[in-house]
Parts: sequence; structure tokens; C-alpha cells
Amino acid sequence: MQKIILASGSKQRRILMEALKIPFEVIPSDIDEKAVTATTDKERARLIALAKAQKISQQHPEAIVISGDTFTFVNGKAYEKPHTLEEAKQMLKEQSGKQGTCYSGCAYLDLRNKIEFSTTSETTFIFRDLSEAEIEKYVAQNPVLTWSAGFCPAYPEGINMIRAIAGSLSSFSHGLPMEVVVPLLEKSGAFDEKN
Repeated sequence: MQKIILASGSKQRRILMEALKIPFEVIPSDIDEKAVTATTDKERARLIALAKAQKISQQHPEAIVISGDTFTFVNGKAYEKPHTLEEAKQMLKEQSGKQGTCYSGCAYLDLRNKIEFSTTSETTFIFRDLSEAEIEKYVAQNPVLTWSAGFCPAYPEGINMIRAIAGSLSSFSHGLPMEVVVPLLEKSGAFDEKN
């Protein structure tokens, strides 16, 4: 069977791949993301994902390599991981009631079957109006310092803060557009046991 590699250390992306019930391994791609430039953030997400996949594909040319990269913007601002709990609280206050955009770059390389694909899924979302007490509780009970914007919609506590979304659900929640990945895996024959 052809090896499948997830070129990402993201726990959320790994969870999505595990749900497919096909063998894969995780080999995070360590690239200098700051060296990747583009005219738009949407294009930069795609190019970073592609650079990650290309690095691992060079090392494993017979494998299917899947990678992703996600940027989230609210108020036109890209939120990084907070350094302190106070900073996480401030980030959530700034996002409360606001609309944001999530760009998830995705790359899929299967050189054996001549499939090379990369794209960016764009998802818009709106936060509910969050109370001070809700923010305090969320920050106290979740590993907010490990998440960009101090927030992760992959868990019930996080998705409960969202009023509406439009676009790719799996990109927004877990950082990988499975509506793109699954058909590509099918095209590669990854679900065929004889592959």
C-alpha cells in the first residue's frame, strides 16, 4: 500500500486523518514560514502548505504527502498565539461579536500518480457576543496559550462561541479542508486495499 504522510504536527489535522481509518504517518515539515512571501494572505497560506509538502515529498517521493497551513483574521488582524492568559482574554474580547476569516492552505502531492494540487479554503465566521464571565472561564479551563487567537473551534467549548460560519467547516475547525483531501485520496486509490 502506498504510504500516506501528514506533513504537519497539528493534533487537529491528525484527528481528521485518523477518522478516515486508513494508515498514515506524521512527519512534520520544519520550514522557515517567514521566508514564504505572497501578495495576499490567502495565497501565502497555500504557498506555505505547498512548501511543507514539497520538503517531505523530496524525502519520500513514493508517498502521498498532505500538508496544511492556517491563518485567522478578525478585525483585519492576524492573531498569533497569546503569551499570557491576560493576552488571551484581550484577544477574545476583541473578537467578541465580530466577523473573521480563516484561510487554510492545503497541499496534496502524489508524484507516483502524477497528482499535484494546492489550494486555499476560505471560511468566514462570526463570534457570538461573549460575556466577561464566559471569557474568564474559557481561558481558565482551556490550553489557550497553545492556540492562535487563544481559541480553538475543534472542541465544544470553542465552537459554542461561534454564531455562524460560511465555507469549509473542517478547515475552520481543524485546519484541513477534507472536502478537498478525501476526493484526492480516492483518486490516488488510498481507500483501495490493493493499492
